[in-house]
Amino acid sequence: MSPVLIQNVTLLVGKEFRKVESRNLLIRDGIIQQIDTKKTKITNVNVLDGENLLGIPGLIDAHTHIGDSFAKDVGVGKTLKELVHPLHGIKSKLLANESPATIREAISQTSKDMLSCGITTFADFREGGLEGLQLAREALSKCKQRVLLLGRPRLSYSEETVAHDVDIPEPIVEEAKKILAVSNGFGLSGANEYTNSSLKNLAKITRGTNKLLAIHAAESVEAVNFSNETFHETEIQRILNHMTPSFIVHMTHANEADIQRIAQSKVGIVCCPRANATLGVGVPPISNFLRSGIKTAIGTDNVMLNAPDMFRELDYAARIIKATTQDPSAITSSQALSMATTHAADILGLGSSIGSLEVGKQADIVFLDMNAANLSFSRDIVSSIVHRARPDNIECVMIQGEIVHGSIEK
Repeated sequence: MSPVLIQNVTLLVGKEFRKVESRNLLIRDGIIQQIDTKKTKITNVNVLDGENLLGIPGLIDAHTHIGDSFAKDVGVGKTLKELVHPLHGIKSKLLANESPATIREAISQTSKDMLSCGITTFADFREGGLEGLQLAREALSKCKQRVLLLGRPRLSYSEETVAHDVDIPEPIVEEAKKILAVSNGFGLSGANEYTNSSLKNLAKITRGTNKLLAIHAAESVEAVNFSNETFHETEIQRILNHMTPSFIVHMTHANEADIQRIAQSKVGIVCCPRANATLGVGVPPISNFLRSGIKTAIGTDNVMLNAPDMFRELDYAARIIKATTQDPSAITSSQALSMATTHAADILGLGSSIGSLEVGKQADIVFLDMNAANLSFSRDIVSSIVHRARPDNIECVMIQGEIVHGSIEK
């Protein structure tokens, strides 16, 4: 790949998203080599004019379920348990009865939709054991983004048996090891669907593999109450007593003691505010997470519930945090954007290579049209990105220095 020199471009640089104008951006072998105002003298370089473009870090969707893309807006008005319970939810029944070809096509279309929304990396929780992973890999074989597939064994205990501390059957242990070998880690269902022994043993299988271990918890009041009544502990207590996950998803109803436990454990949190709102389960206390120093990211969750649009997620998250806390300073625009870039990269173990525009990092960049009516005349460009930017503002998406959507020059 020839080096690329983009001249006259405006960029949000570093983890602080500093706006720097009229820069020469040099990209070599997919890596950002220079960000400066000097005229770079280099031969065999592809020179592009980035005037009127704003380059921001590629957006990272830290929690998705794209396998249900074939069932958009099914079960509107249904509860969380009715829709997504792994044993008897509407989603599990639909997945069991839909043709693999339809599921693959829907996943493929969703990945293209995500790219058009500036999502350059996403972490997907895959149901269906080894078969589910294979189906997703086939569907995403031509996907341009960086995809982290987090599988899970076909293991979920009913409410009647989960408290009996039944261990994992040996065939499931073997399946779990195979899943871990061909995936980026485990993306487990809710803590209430696992016994204490199974949590411990899944963590043991993961230990030493350098793979991700993630789990859902505290999404609804019902889930919180079930854990307290059945185990006499919160889901967070149970999880941290038996494993050290890479991150926990949702935490919508985490209490202050649980938040401090998470902070002390250095575990990340991924919140899905729009999905929580759609299901009517509440609003995650993101400002409390950030105030406690917890790395916090956001995700769009199930495609059956939400369009995978991180601009919508950012806007909604920042506004709902300020509304529920009744404090307009509860979250800054830079903190919000971090949840879709730097924090997400760190939580997913990718912080050294992506998440911010810095020399030495991979050139995952979304270029926005600064002359667009909704972005022009901005006095705070980071705030404008969080609250005003839309997918139609995107002129070009670049991943590892390769233009994968749109173009730099019109």
